[in-house]
Amino acid sequence: MIARGIGAGLRFNATGGQPGYLLGTSEPLEQELLRRHLQPEGVFYDIGANIGFFSTLAGRLVAPGGSVWAFEPFPASAQRARANATLNGFAHVTVIEAAVGRESGRMTLALGRGPTQHRLISDSRGVQVDVLSIDAWQRRVGAPAPTLVMIDVEGAELDVLEGMMGVLTEQRPLVACEVHWLGDDFHGFVESRLSPLGYVLSSLDGQAHAGIERWHALLRPGSAAQA
Repeated sequence: MIARGIGAGLRFNATGGQPGYLLGTSEPLEQELLRRHLQPEGVFYDIGANIGFFSTLAGRLVAPGGSVWAFEPFPASAQRARANATLNGFAHVTVIEAAVGRESGRMTLALGRGPTQHRLISDSRGVQVDVLSIDAWQRRVGAPAPTLVMIDVEGAELDVLEGMMGVLTEQRPLVACEVHWLGDDFHGFVESRLSPLGYVLSSLDGQAHAGIERWHALLRPGSAAQA
C-alpha cells in the first residue's frame, strides 16, 4: 500500500519499480503536476508507463467519469501495471501493451539493467514489440482527447511527439516529457514544430536546461494555466 502522497492508501505492487513508489516519495514534481491538472472526468495518457505508478495515481484523480490510457511495451511491466489497476478496482485504467512512436509497426526493445531503462532500437538484439502512433491509435479506438500526456520513453521522445501531432494540433493537451540526452535536437523540434501551434516550453523544476542532459520538459498550450 502506498504510504503518502496523492496515492496514499492505494494498493500497489512495486516489484520491478522503485522503492519510493510504495513510500509515495518518487517523482514529487510529477505527482504535483498530476494533482494540479487531473480532475474527475479528466483523461490521462501515460506513455512509457512501466509498472503503472502514475497510471494508478491518475486512476484515483480522474474518477469518477475519467479515463487513463497506459502504454507499456515490456510484457512483464504491462502485466504488472494492469494488475495494479485491478488491485484498486480501476476499470477505467486501460493498459496497452505497445511502444509509442512515429508510426505503427514492429520494433525491437533493447533491455536495459532495469525495466525503466528499456528502449527502442533498430536492430534485432532484444524483444520484438508492437509500436503505435498516438494519432492512428486514437482514431482507431475512438479514445477521448487527453487532458494531460506524460512521456518517458528513454530517448524516443521526438518520435512520440511526431506521431501525435494531430492530437497536439487539435486537442492541445498539456504534455510532460522526460528528455533523455537530446540536447539541441529537442529544443529545435519544439521551436520548429510545436511553437507554431502555440506551445510554450518550460521545465518541470523551473530551471533552464540547454545541454546534453536528462531533464523534465513541460509543454503548455498557449491557453493553459501555468503549472
